[in-house]
Amino acid sequence: MRYCSMIARTSLLGTVAFVLATTLATATLAAETKDATPGVNPPAATATAGITKEQAVDMALKAHPGKVTKAYKDRKNGKETWEVKIKGDDGKKWEVYYDMKTGDLVAEEGD
Repeated sequence: MRYCSMIARTSLLGTVAFVLATTLATATLAAETKDATPGVNPPAATATAGITKEQAVDMALKAHPGKVTKAYKDRKNGKETWEVKIKGDDGKKWEVYYDMKTGDLVAEEGD
């Protein structure tokens, strides 16, 4: 009878040790993953400070040559943007919006 009792205790202790080790390993991996990689594809903005007003002006003038009349921070389509207003060589007035964090074109309007 004592032999069976010892086997049961050994088996129980082994199971508890396994569960604790598995739980600890999972928690450690989750913490390391959370700290080391905030997302699967982190946005470019986390790697850089975004684009400057001068860069936004340069991009807008390449798209629509002319004279810049204003360039300032604005919001468009829920994003912080640089708005660049241009009196185009084509005779149109352009408003071009670039995402401040990524440099992506958000919108452009011409009349």
